[in-house]
Amino acid sequence: MVGQQMPFQFTVLSSSDPHTFKDGQIISTFNKCGFFFCRRGNVEVSLEDKLFQIKPGDVYIYMASTLVHLLHKSEDAEGIMVEVDLDYIIPIVNRVINVENQLFMRKHPCISLSDKQRIHLEYLLDNLQERIGAEDVLEVNLQQQRLTLELIKSMGQTFCYEILNMYFANQPMQPLPQNKKDVIFQNFMLALFRLYRKERDVAYYAKMQHITPRYFSTIIKEKSGNSALQWIVQMVITEAKQLLEGSDLSIKEIANQLNFPTQSFFGKYFKQYVGISPKEYRKGKLRIRNGI
Repeated sequence: MVGQQMPFQFTVLSSSDPHTFKDGQIISTFNKCGFFFCRRGNVEVSLEDKLFQIKPGDVYIYMASTLVHLLHKSEDAEGIMVEVDLDYIIPIVNRVINVENQLFMRKHPCISLSDKQRIHLEYLLDNLQERIGAEDVLEVNLQQQRLTLELIKSMGQTFCYEILNMYFANQPMQPLPQNKKDVIFQNFMLALFRLYRKERDVAYYAKMQHITPRYFSTIIKEKSGNSALQWIVQMVITEAKQLLEGSDLSIKEIANQLNFPTQSFFGKYFKQYVGISPKEYRKGKLRIRNGI
C-alpha cells in the first residue's frame, strides 16, 4: 500500500471526534517535524513553556526534538496535522534555508496566513491527500507502485517548499549564504538524531567531522547559541520526557531504550538536568492531565 510507505502522515482534528487530541497531551512526535493548520475554532499549545494561541488560518510549525503540549482546544476546533520523517525533510530544508533561519523557526513557530495563502494551502492539502487516497486503493504492479511512491514524494517536497515559502513571506528574513560552519552544524544535527541514544560524547561527533572537540564546540556554540553538549542533553531529555508522559513504559524500560546502563544512572542523569526524578516528573504530569 502506497500510503503506508509515505514519509508524511496526516492526522485530522475534528469537532465530531473530540478524542483525537486531548488537553494536556503531547501532540508532537519526537523524531519528526510537523505542522498544524487550524481551519476552525481555537487551539492553545505550549512550546518550552511559551504559549501560542492558534486561530483559524494559522499554521504552527514544530521542529524535531521539541515537546508541544496541547493545553486547550475549543469545542468547534478543526484542523489538520502533517508530520514528516526527518530523513525526508532535512535535505529539503537544508537546500534553501541556513542554520540561523532554522533556529529562528524553532523559536517562532506560528504564522497567520493571508486569505490567498490559506486557499492555496487548502488546495495543496486536498490535492495531496486525494492523490494518496486514490493511488492507495488501485491494484498496480510493483513498477507502478515505485513510480507512484516517488511521484507522491515529489508532490510532498513541493508542498514542503510551499509551506516554507509561506512562512518566510510572513517572517521576512535576510537570506544568508551557507558556509562551512553551517555544514558542520547541520552534519552534527543529522548525526545526533541518529546516534544520541548511544553516543553522548562531544568528542565522538567532532571526530566524525575530522576536527578537534574544542574547535567543534566553538562552531556549534557560535552557530546555535547552545554548546554541543547542550544539544546532546536536550535530545536525550526531550525523548525521556515524551516517554514518561506519553507511554506506559516503566522507568527501567525507558532507561534501557535510551541506552543507559542502569535505571539508577538514568535517574541521576535526568535529575541533574531537570531538577526532579523521572518518577516525580511522571507523577506531576499525570496530575496536571487529570486536573488534580
